[in-house]
Amino acid sequence: MKTITNKTFDEERALYDSHDITVRDCAFDGPADGESAFKECGNITVEHCFFNLRYPFWHDKGLKLTGSEMTELCRAAL
Repeated sequence: MKTITNKTFDEERALYDSHDITVRDCAFDGPADGESAFKECGNITVEHCFFNLRYPFWHDKGLKLTGSEMTELCRAAL
């Protein structure tokens, strides 16, 4: 399983169609104002991340989300 740590993502569909990954201590925020960071993903573990963009999780299977924060800008977050 691949691990992504301490990164910031702001682009559209930043991790689109990712599978078998752990994302830890990352931020989904920034000037590009992208949405749907985790669209159509599978077997994803997200730990201690910050979400400030729209629709962070769409059509995902096998999602485990712990210790993370979503702001009011995360419309329809799950």
